Amino acid sequence: MQISIIMPLFNAEKYLPEALQSLLRQTCNDYELICVNDHSTDKTATILAQFQRTDDRIRILTNEERLGAALSRNKGLRAAAGSYVMFLDGDDIFEEELLEKACGVMEREQVDVVLFEYRHAPSETIYTKRVAEHPGSFIDNFCRRPFSAYDFDSRKFPNWSNAPYDKMFRRSFLMDNRLEFQDLPSSNDVYFAKMSLFCAKKILWLEDMRIMVYVRDHREASRISNDRDPMCVYDAMVKLLFEFKERGMSVRLAKHLYCAVTTNLSDALSREKGEERRERFYRFLHEEGAAKLIASGKEYYEAADAYDKYLLESFRNHACVTGWFHARQTYFQFWLERNGQAVLQFLRDNLEQGKRIVLWGVGSNGTKLLEYLAKQKVAIAAVTDRDTVRQGKVVNGYTIQNPDAIWEAADLVITASDSVLSELEDMTKRHKIAWMNLLALLYREEQEAFDNGI
Repeated sequence: MQISIIMPLFNAEKYLPEALQSLLRQTCNDYELICVNDHSTDKTATILAQFQRTDDRIRILTNEERLGAALSRNKGLRAAAGSYVMFLDGDDIFEEELLEKACGVMEREQVDVVLFEYRHAPSETIYTKRVAEHPGSFIDNFCRRPFSAYDFDSRKFPNWSNAPYDKMFRRSFLMDNRLEFQDLPSSNDVYFAKMSLFCAKKILWLEDMRIMVYVRDHREASRISNDRDPMCVYDAMVKLLFEFKERGMSVRLAKHLYCAVTTNLSDALSREKGEERRERFYRFLHEEGAAKLIASGKEYYEAADAYDKYLLESFRNHACVTGWFHARQTYFQFWLERNGQAVLQFLRDNLEQGKRIVLWGVGSNGTKLLEYLAKQKVAIAAVTDRDTVRQGKVVNGYTIQNPDAIWEAADLVITASDSVLSELEDMTKRHKIAWMNLLALLYREEQEAFDNGI
């Protein structure tokens, strides 16, 4: 048996037939589908029985009482017989080659986790095929060869989703690392998803940009994501910290750990639509929650990124009414304020030599950089961007140009975006022009700490 697909189900009758048909159309047939009926009160059991009569790959496990998605997935995992495991939901749609492609990477590269594309989609467009786009640097870093969290600084290790349905796992890896879902009313997959990526020695992103899982957006009462309690996210972070200490995880992952903590807390606050519950959650972080996250992971916190320390300390030092988190400094702004003199010195040295400097990329970081340079009264020759929608617009007094129009006027090309590095390196090499990634200057002390294994 190659693959075990685990599908927790509670009152799933409306979309379950579509999800099952989507799996039955897979080009890979060597799998078992373990459906865990979580004490449904609708026709879920009847639908499962009908499909099982015509396909013996379907196994049905029934909970005598409502256990929730986490315990249902754990129950399915214990019953699984496949070499590889996936956790899919009974209201989603799957690309026909999902199993074949993900399993192929597992077999060929012998990795612990394979990641692939997913997208949320309303029911009316869920069958519309889509393709994702990633810069060349993403392909080079995450699709060409297996990687782990140890290979990247925390901000260069993407904020992979907390969902289980965009991943295939080696079952022995999950067993060896005692990885299970946390029993929470919501966000019960956060700990599992984060910890699996921290524990994995070999991860690979499927180099196939087709969307492999279409997650159905709907308002059915059985969908817990429609009412996520931010306190459950906090509980997941507490569990993550506890397991880091209990397992003796390397301090080298401290930056990844606290990046996950602050990112998930911030996301939980921003997603919460109820003003009263959002304020209550923030008040908890302000009065005790943030302090506990710092104290309980003290050894790791000492080695955390300065930006994540800034965020957690801000929760402690500022009341909700200040609204600081709505307009907080981004990672780039934080380091620009902290290490901006290194950038200014570099640019002034080159300007004194008469070099014509061009900024490549006028996204969020590029725009903030131009604002900073304007305040410091540092002028460059031009700005450029590959995005044709941006070309022609004026930002801080500069008209954004097409890159093809600036090469003869440039002696040095700078950027503040990691996503353009592959293209920038190729173009400047072709035109024999020097270039510099200013992020290397801004984040130098963090990179040196990472390189030294701190």
